[in-house]
Parts: sequence; C-alpha cells; structure tokens
Amino acid sequence: MIGPAAAPAQAAPAAEGPVAAPMYWSYACDYGRACLRHRIPVENSYLNLEHCGDNPVHDYYDWGRAQGNPFVVFYKDGRWDFVNAWSQRTLDGTNLAVVVHVYC
Repeated sequence: MIGPAAAPAQAAPAAEGPVAAPMYWSYACDYGRACLRHRIPVENSYLNLEHCGDNPVHDYYDWGRAQGNPFVVFYKDGRWDFVNAWSQRTLDGTNLAVVVHVYC
C-alpha cells in the first residue's frame, strides 16, 4: 500500500547518524595533513585539517605546517598566510583565522 496508510516497512529509511568531523585535534601534525597550531600551547594543540577546499575555523593559530598539500589561512580582517607543500611557518597568532583553503 502506498500513501498515508502505508505500513512502517514502506516508510522512508531513518536518517544516518552524523558524519565524523573532517578535522581533529592532536598532539602533533599527522603525516599527509595540513595543520595549524593553536596559539595557546595545550595538550593536543594541533588542528589537523583533512579535506581539500575550504575548512571553516574560528580561532587563533601561530604556526602552520603542510605535511603534503599547500594551504592558505584566511583571517577575519582580509589578510592571509600561505604555507607551501612540505613546509612550515609562523602565522599571525593575533589575527582571527576564519577559513583554511587546502589545495589538492
């Protein structure tokens, strides 16, 4: 039967659970990742970005490391920092980072 009187077996399947976040915090920058180090040193202070394209962030970072693909950190005031592939560099830890674009 189709319509409002349909049996539950004919109803739409339940929605899947939430997808795991594409980024994670760690004590180090993992191989193959683009990483940002939080400006306040704490346990697991490296944010590991996993996917290509835009990764929204909203925090302050003082170090960037590209363990593979290059990336750009965009700040709220319109400035940006580029981190080349297989390199690392200081970032503007006083400027709010809002997006990280990973090139693939």
